[in-house]
Amino acid sequence: TVIAHRKAESENEVGSPLPGNLSQILVNEGDEVKIDDPLFVIEAMKMESTITSPIKGVIKKVHLSEKTIVGQDDLVVEF
Repeated sequence: TVIAHRKAESENEVGSPLPGNLSQILVNEGDEVKIDDPLFVIEAMKMESTITSPIKGVIKKVHLSEKTIVGQDDLVVEF
């Protein structure tokens, strides 16, 4: 069963750049992050990709949980 997730659509939202398994979430709601701080890890085809913050800010919401299967652009973190 494929579950449709909301897509990242604005500059304060960070989505998965590729489909895969959301293997780790490295931030919590309320965390302050800087540009290039790691946010989450996507595992695809036995390779891990660490997704970093494009902006400086405070994490407003983490939309998905670890071990979730994500599609390209699925919203994971919101500032």
